[in-house]
Amino acid sequence: MPADAQPDSDQGEVAPLPTALVYDAAMLDHDVPEDFPEIPERLRYGMAMIEALIEEGTIPAARVLRLDAREATKDELATVHDPGYIKVVHEFSEDLPMGRMRKFATDVYLSPSSYGAALLAAGAPLIALDALGEARARNGYALVRPPGHHARPAQAMGFCVFNNVAVAARYAQQRWGWQRVMIVDFDVHHGNGTQEIFYEDGDVLYVSMHQFPWYPGTGHSSETGEGAGVGTTINIPLPAGCGWSVYDPLVRQVVWPLADKFRPDLILVSAGFDAHWKDPLGEMRLSTADFADMMLELREMAEMYCGGRLVAVQEGGYHLEALAQCMSTVLVGLTGSDGIVDNIGEPPPLDFRWNEEAIINALVELHGLAGYRRKAKRPHVRAGWDPTVGNGHDHE
Repeated sequence: MPADAQPDSDQGEVAPLPTALVYDAAMLDHDVPEDFPEIPERLRYGMAMIEALIEEGTIPAARVLRLDAREATKDELATVHDPGYIKVVHEFSEDLPMGRMRKFATDVYLSPSSYGAALLAAGAPLIALDALGEARARNGYALVRPPGHHARPAQAMGFCVFNNVAVAARYAQQRWGWQRVMIVDFDVHHGNGTQEIFYEDGDVLYVSMHQFPWYPGTGHSSETGEGAGVGTTINIPLPAGCGWSVYDPLVRQVVWPLADKFRPDLILVSAGFDAHWKDPLGEMRLSTADFADMMLELREMAEMYCGGRLVAVQEGGYHLEALAQCMSTVLVGLTGSDGIVDNIGEPPPLDFRWNEEAIINALVELHGLAGYRRKAKRPHVRAGWDPTVGNGHDHE
């Protein structure tokens, strides 16, 4: 029997392994000010939409393995964070009176339940990884808050407390022996914390597509790693206003060749949806359909290079409707469909377009890529697409 399948006792056929969906409502207890962008409703609203889609059968229940998150241990956090910093976060949160919150760092507030929520956010991807390692799931999606990719070894920032995807990368290496980990970060903001943690590590390939210049100010293309990590930090800084006409060839002509060159044992995705054209904290022009195609490409990379092993970890996204639809669409894609959940549609047209060829050529030359190209997708999700009708994705 194939490793990615399990027996279907009712049909007498082999069914594909499901997608591990990891969540815990206790992450909603991380309280923040009312006017703060990273609010509990982000997760609550998205999870409610996913629940409704599963209940109505749009997402088949049999294709989703529902799992509760667990708290990451201090030892697991300490693989990427300074133990003294972990202690400070714990004590700061623990010392707050119930019902109170206080500013802890730049754009980071903590409440009495924040430390526990942050432990769950860091531990949720580990549950998904265990499901992959034990052949109970093909891939996974960890719906978490607070997000993580700005968290540095000894500093919280940008809504992030612990670096969830970095903890997951180290856990995958140490628990499951998946040594070569590729992290793809398409959040509109550069994941400075993830970059810093792995900047001298040749076994972790960090690829970030982000608006530049933008918060937090890092992520220039010249930042490519140091020591053993030279060449395994790949920054793709993009000007404001980029949409699918830029992201699509970047994925096909830069990210794919990087995966081909690196040959990962595991792909982790920092899945931020604040590059959506409706998002208030970004200035990019991606639609839900664009995120769907990007995730399908990453899923295919995982199928090609590492037996399907891919875990997406929630990062940003601050327009509630767009975020919920993107989260739902990612789960749809991971479970094996190319459908989308979208009532927002495409951004208004621009009267100009960026020269994506110049961007790609500069990156290919900088990183010594082979100029490997894949055919563009048919425009089935760009206009007039019916999400109830299946559509294929053609590649060379």
